[in-house]
Amino acid sequence: MFIRDVIRDRKPYSLKESASVLEAAEFMAQRRIGAVCVLDEEGKLTGVFSERDILNRVIVPRRDPAELKLGEVASPLRAVISCDETPHQALERMEKIGTRHLPVVDGDKWVGMLSMRDLLRVELSEQGDELKLLHEYISQ
Repeated sequence: MFIRDVIRDRKPYSLKESASVLEAAEFMAQRRIGAVCVLDEEGKLTGVFSERDILNRVIVPRRDPAELKLGEVASPLRAVISCDETPHQALERMEKIGTRHLPVVDGDKWVGMLSMRDLLRVELSEQGDELKLLHEYISQ
């Protein structure tokens, strides 16, 4: 299984750097997502904005989310994962940089976001398949 398989049926969510933090928080809440990719005006991936960014860079410092632009507080891009890499590689990369979200790229093009929750779903599905096979083997 590759990352493209994990995110295949999902719409990629992003916002422009010029969006307000309040707009981003509403966008994320409506879609029940914990992070969103941040793009510049040309559509180039520049960073990730997460719930932790809201907490640490907006709420605690008492900044106004309606006036603050996303580009000012989004986390800079530290890592991405390619469509043709594996969930195991993604988990290693997330662990290495200490994040729960990784933007997904196909060559130079941004195509989506991968979360730790996605990787847990993959793991649970694989374990379920293994249990089913073991049960069938024992039943024979």
